[in-house]
Amino acid sequence: MRQLWTSAAILAAACVSFDPAGPPVPDIAGTYAGTAVIRLANTFESRTDTLTIELTLRNTGYRGGITGTYHVAMGDTGPFGGTMLTNGSLTVFVFGEPPKPIAGIAAIRNRYPWCDFTRLGIGPMPGTFRGDSLFVDGQGSLPCFYGVGGGFLVTVHTEVFLHLSAS
Repeated sequence: MRQLWTSAAILAAACVSFDPAGPPVPDIAGTYAGTAVIRLANTFESRTDTLTIELTLRNTGYRGGITGTYHVAMGDTGPFGGTMLTNGSLTVFVFGEPPKPIAGIAAIRNRYPWCDFTRLGIGPMPGTFRGDSLFVDGQGSLPCFYGVGGGFLVTVHTEVFLHLSAS
């Protein structure tokens, strides 16, 4: 009977000490200065542009939720958010107005007005946090429209690449 009580006590202690939210992740709250490099590639052009960006992040608890805002030097600002794991990897779900990351960032849309960012096919973007730096990469596709001889408008499948780094 004594062994049964001991086993029950160990089992109860294990249940009480189990944390369903998992282990805590590092606190990365703060303000980060960096760059967002955007590259568009299709049969008509390959173009790379760089935007200066500032991220202000806050943790929504110590279990990996990240929310905050971005601010582009050209005055554009909006939401930024995702989740972080204990190993420093992260996933960005929100970068600009939802529903799709980068599709709602006015500074990017205004830079490429011949492309339809409302039709950007992009999902969550993977990233990492190392030392005091944040790195995020994203890739998607969208249609861009080009005028050709005779006034014809051609729709061209375009790949969009984003690399964000901030410290």
